[in-house]
Amino acid sequence: MRIVHAPTEIAGQMGILCHGLRKAGMEVNGYNWFHSYIGYKENIMNTDAYELAKIVDPIIQHCDVIHYHNGNTMVANYNDLPYAANTGKKLVMHHWGNDVRTSKWVKELNPYPLPSSYLSDESIHHQLVFFSRYIDTAIVQDYEVYPYVRDYYKNVCVLPLACRTERFTPVFPSPDNLHPIIIHAPTNREFKGSAHVERAIEQVKKESQFTYIAIEKMSHQQALQAYSAADIIIDQIMCGSYGVLSVEAMALGKVVVAFIREDVRKEMPEDLPIVIANQDTLHDVLKYLIMNPELRHEIGKKKPGVCREVSCC
Repeated sequence: MRIVHAPTEIAGQMGILCHGLRKAGMEVNGYNWFHSYIGYKENIMNTDAYELAKIVDPIIQHCDVIHYHNGNTMVANYNDLPYAANTGKKLVMHHWGNDVRTSKWVKELNPYPLPSSYLSDESIHHQLVFFSRYIDTAIVQDYEVYPYVRDYYKNVCVLPLACRTERFTPVFPSPDNLHPIIIHAPTNREFKGSAHVERAIEQVKKESQFTYIAIEKMSHQQALQAYSAADIIIDQIMCGSYGVLSVEAMALGKVVVAFIREDVRKEMPEDLPIVIANQDTLHDVLKYLIMNPELRHEIGKKKPGVCREVSCC
């Protein structure tokens, strides 16, 4: 089977999926036109919209499946979508969150306000209506994103965030360490709730001994080196689910702190090792973890249970 992923690499996920599909014997190409300081480049071809537009026709003619990402297609105005659909190729849209989160649904589903998505609520609705005319299957990474798209597509598959765990060597928190290292790595400070994280850190500093490091504007490889030295890694505490940082931190054997909404938590494995905290409880959670190094060691050694089979609803 010949598969193409395009056009937006989100947190290294396109590259990991391409790698896994190739290992499974598929012929796979990934094209990315979104570039950032994080510098994802493995298993994909970094390009731009102009260059990608030049090869849309041969891509469509050659492949069996087109796996679109983040509410984008291979042409900025989506003109390639009706053409691709008319050729009879299987089309899939992978939504990653900010491309579909409407302020209306955020207010209904989430206890905390989130920054606005790329588009207005009306634009998101019209876009999803358009996509679903030609695409019957969407993919989301969890049940936090699921409600935003479930009423548009015939099939919505939940595919948990991917991680090449064989590339990570766990360094578990020492049970004897009384001065832990805490890391927070905000790629989007408002979305991650970084102001609340820093407020909690300042409060705990008055009561406990630890080192706090904020990881920003680093390449992915540089950030991973920093994560390896941490004991506790704080991910996002606003949106109601975990991100790629959590997955990588668990693969490194770290204690992960994130806010997971109760309705989302019910759809996850019971043995999920993430320590749940929100902006109101983060101070108490961090203080407890800092004061209990043996507990940190035990949590770090728990095997993540988030990578389960794909479910389509």
